[in-house]
Amino acid sequence: MAIQTRYAGDALEVNNVDNTAGTTGTIIATGLTKNPIALKIVSGVTNFSAAEMATGGAVETILRNLTIDGTVTMYQVEAGNQMSVLLEASGAGSNSGQGAQTITPSTIATALQTRLNTLGNIGISANIYGGTYSGSSVGLTVTSAGFKLA
Repeated sequence: MAIQTRYAGDALEVNNVDNTAGTTGTIIATGLTKNPIALKIVSGVTNFSAAEMATGGAVETILRNLTIDGTVTMYQVEAGNQMSVLLEASGAGSNSGQGAQTITPSTIATALQTRLNTLGNIGISANIYGGTYSGSSVGLTVTSAGFKLA
């Protein structure tokens, strides 16, 4: 049987890491140094294929753009048109003003969606677009959908 040693406190959030202390449904990050953010990225045109996980593919392009100001902890590419990403932290969505800022996961998701949708066609084997295709807005949709283990 595994033993968990409680050094101090309770099973709630870690001090100075989480900005939603005392609420359920938040990610408790005992092994990370910053508050993690779970994102769902959906392609509006074509499904992600195995070829898009190759060097220079859509998956790499998306991850490189997320790591401009964040740390990708893990990601999963679904068989369909979706990939899930867990960021340890992200500076996306912050403004250049001074003082304390409250940046929510939805603010970060919106900022990252705007960034990804300026890229154009990022697919190798398929047309995975950020932005518009044939005049229609079919870009990548980024949402903060939460994170569930099970």
